[in-house]
Amino acid sequence: MTFTNKNKFFQYTVTLDVSNDIFRANLADNSGIYGYGNTIEDAVKHLESLV
Repeated sequence: MTFTNKNKFFQYTVTLDVSNDIFRANLADNSGIYGYGNTIEDAVKHLESLV
């Protein structure tokens, strides 16, 4: 499962890693920058703290 979203700061893609039961939020234009978490919200918050 993957989807792309845009907030007021950046565009990001969220992927569910079913093998590790974790969500990963990547910058849409740079997949090397990502956040992760147990929920989509946690993954996006982690990503926001990196950007």
